[in-house]
Amino acid sequence: MIVLKRKFSTLVWAVALAPGNVAWAHGPVFSPGPETIWQGGTEITIAVPYSKETGAGARRDVLEPSVEVEYGLTANWSIGIELPYKFIDTNGPDAGGIGDVVFDTKYQFWKQDLPGASYKAAAFARLKLPTASDTGVPRLGSGSTDLAGGIVAGYESRRWYWFTSGAYRLNSKGGGGLEKGDRQFLNAVGGVRPVLSEYGEPDSVFMLELNWERSDKDKLIGLSLANTGGWELFLSPVFWWTYRQIAVKGGVQLPILQNLNGNQPDTGYRGKVEIVYHF
Repeated sequence: MIVLKRKFSTLVWAVALAPGNVAWAHGPVFSPGPETIWQGGTEITIAVPYSKETGAGARRDVLEPSVEVEYGLTANWSIGIELPYKFIDTNGPDAGGIGDVVFDTKYQFWKQDLPGASYKAAAFARLKLPTASDTGVPRLGSGSTDLAGGIVAGYESRRWYWFTSGAYRLNSKGGGGLEKGDRQFLNAVGGVRPVLSEYGEPDSVFMLELNWERSDKDKLIGLSLANTGGWELFLSPVFWWTYRQIAVKGGVQLPILQNLNGNQPDTGYRGKVEIVYHF
């Protein structure tokens, strides 16, 4: 009887993970995942990210709540828009206002479904528009139109998860002749579902992300700025809690290694909480 129940549970999860099903696909919090929403589906995310930078005689706290809407054009292709509002608190002047609007798209170009498991790979792109003010002190935005793109692959089963991704962000010249350095990202993620809940029951998944970020030096009127650029490596524990059409996810990024150029503040930590609803 126990064996039959386990086989039935595996079969149910195989159906739940199949393409086009409305079951949740879990993914990283601080890096991209390969999942796309089903055709005609809509996903609304309320996100509250926070970051803290200290050092070099400066302090900078950034809170940037946002609303993001994703729509499934097909089972493999989704588009979205992110609308943020930004608050910056420093040991000098503070600022608050509309952030930079982001349009994004993702295309899942490969998947292989197994009983109770799935492999997926996708390409994605993000376009940031200069909707935030870049004239105040501190500046809320760079005043530039920036484009990012990359590839992500992953595996999801009843128990185990893994994801890996790489991305490049191309920054253009912004206000005052300042051009932020291009950025590169590499991510590796592992996850586990400690309790094998039944399909349709509340569900929890825990993941550990390794996030590497590198920035080229900023340029002002074509000249490189010494105290800019470098790389940081973060260890990021995250969680997912889902029930039917609602998910709550979040985590914290902790810097473990870094090599920044010159004298500049480094990241103390970053945190994020998201509430997701799909229909």
